[in-house]
Amino acid sequence: MKPVRMLSGPVKGCDAIVNEAAVKDRLFCGMESIHYENGEVQYYLCEDCYLKSLYPERIQTKRG
Repeated sequence: MKPVRMLSGPVKGCDAIVNEAAVKDRLFCGMESIHYENGEVQYYLCEDCYLKSLYPERIQTKRG
């Protein structure tokens, strides 16, 4: 399983599978969770999307 983070509020994920070992009930990046924090729904995020959500797009550097 890849590292999975959860964030509040609607977030845009990349739809990557975050629990690859699961046979059924797979979780996807950006998918709504059953968990709540302070009354807000949590969303599953892969590590890359989580890091992107922490920093504004204008300060992210491009590689390659």
